[in-house]
Amino acid sequence: MAQKYCYWSVCDGPYTQMMAECVDSARSAGVFKEFHVFADRPIDGCECYDAQTIEKTGGLFKLVYLKAGMSKLLFDYFVWIDADSRFMRNPNRVLDALGRSPIHAPLIENLSEQKEDRMLDGISSHRYVELMRRAGVLTPVYSCSTAFWIVKREAIDHVCQLANDFLEASRTEGMVLDANAAIGYAMQMLCANPQAHLQESRPDLWASDDRRAFQNRSEAESFHREGLHRAACVTPAILHLHHCDARLGKHGPAVA
Repeated sequence: MAQKYCYWSVCDGPYTQMMAECVDSARSAGVFKEFHVFADRPIDGCECYDAQTIEKTGGLFKLVYLKAGMSKLLFDYFVWIDADSRFMRNPNRVLDALGRSPIHAPLIENLSEQKEDRMLDGISSHRYVELMRRAGVLTPVYSCSTAFWIVKREAIDHVCQLANDFLEASRTEGMVLDANAAIGYAMQMLCANPQAHLQESRPDLWASDDRRAFQNRSEAESFHREGLHRAACVTPAILHLHHCDARLGKHGPAVA
């Protein structure tokens, strides 16, 4: 029996127009899955719900809306997508990215192998690895992106509990973590094989245009990005543009 899933997001201010463009790109690519969006105004092509005023720092609103809102919808899986994303083509086998895990978020870098400490979203990468170890992660510790991620409906409560417990543990250590760290922790606690969730494992599904190689392009072209071990040529079906700064100017994003 086919599993039922939808795309979802949260946006307000100028991000509503980005979300509209994201949905337009999906329809143009032949994607006709439903989009459910918490927003401050209607968006064509989406099922929209009123977005409440909550703290948006660090993207932690994703967990709030997941548990309080999306869990009430009768889908088997929920696929989060950042508003500043574009569908380059219709993605194949989206749910296969989960494997046997109830959650998938692309894992980016193996932080356990890094000898030199560096800042990772405002925190020490070494301290982050140490905190993940103390919180029970036994596999190599990876950085994570939540610009695109998938969760099974039945696992929402567990994922949110793990993420919030990790956030609380980090606060006692004087660390302020974001959604990437919190959801990344839940992800790495619940998946038995993190290597299967590396971004490199599904280069056809999603990628982030960190170097802005796709700026001003509209066609599904392949491009080179730096992978974990080598430069890789990828042709993602869904592309996270990272072009918000240019679009929003000095005002900055309302929702990241």
